[in-house]
Amino acid sequence: MRRSLRGTWLVLTFWAACLVLGWLIAELYVAAVRPLVAIVRFEGLIDTASAGQMFRILEAARTDQRIAALVLELDSYGGDARSSEGLYHVLLRLRQEKPLVVVVVGAATSGGYHMAVAGNKIYAPAVSEIGNVGARSGRPWDPSISPDWLSTGPFKLDGGSRFDNIRQLDLVKEAFVSHVVYQRSLSPYNPLRVDAKTLAEAHVYMGSEALALGLIDAPGGLSDAIQAAAELAGLDSYRTVQLLDYLGMSFTPSSYYSVPQLVRSALPGTVFLLDSRIALGDVPSVFTSRNALPWDRPTGGRR
Repeated sequence: MRRSLRGTWLVLTFWAACLVLGWLIAELYVAAVRPLVAIVRFEGLIDTASAGQMFRILEAARTDQRIAALVLELDSYGGDARSSEGLYHVLLRLRQEKPLVVVVVGAATSGGYHMAVAGNKIYAPAVSEIGNVGARSGRPWDPSISPDWLSTGPFKLDGGSRFDNIRQLDLVKEAFVSHVVYQRSLSPYNPLRVDAKTLAEAHVYMGSEALALGLIDAPGGLSDAIQAAAELAGLDSYRTVQLLDYLGMSFTPSSYYSVPQLVRSALPGTVFLLDSRIALGDVPSVFTSRNALPWDRPTGGRR
């Protein structure tokens, strides 16, 4: 009798262990194949180095079949126009294939805001800094005759007159403004409520002001953005991952302290989508005292 009971318990224990093991394997399998909401952070100056890194990261995320949606944490005062607009178009391409939700974690001004408007939805805290829609460049000059060079046309050595430089600067601004107007006017959550002329004045708004004007969609942080991305992707069950860890890639932000070098190495007439509060001179006063750094200043509405 005792042997019979012992045998029965052994059989029951064996089957219970099999059931538990099977359940664990099933859970691990489900977790392994569960769709992913990936999180990636872009911060710092937008230049060819930082943009190039992010281009590769975003392309890898776009082509990865397991990634169902992307959340972009953004904290940038912008940078050079070419890199900023390039990131905007790369983000738009990704958005065509999977939801992209942007969450501003500090600032999204000038080129940083150009990146942000590529998202399906934009979240930002009330005290964040948003906007500064416009372009900047060095003061243009008229072409001059060089005693050491010959040219086949009056503008071959300089690329154009000061009027050409001003016109091209305005074209970059118009493209930026039109992107903002188009993308934000289509928002189903909080469409734009300010006209292009006002946008082009390049105000810096606090998050609460930006919300009232339709420059962002909702106040919130990372958890809100993750939930929104999952909903846009139609996911009931998903797993969040840090994109860089998942892909085995890295991102090294470019520091705002490299702005003087960026300006010195730029070709004449280079256009910048850089926050108006960051000086473009060789030794910007904004860098001479830590108390003067724009990202350390207390927020307080428009500057």
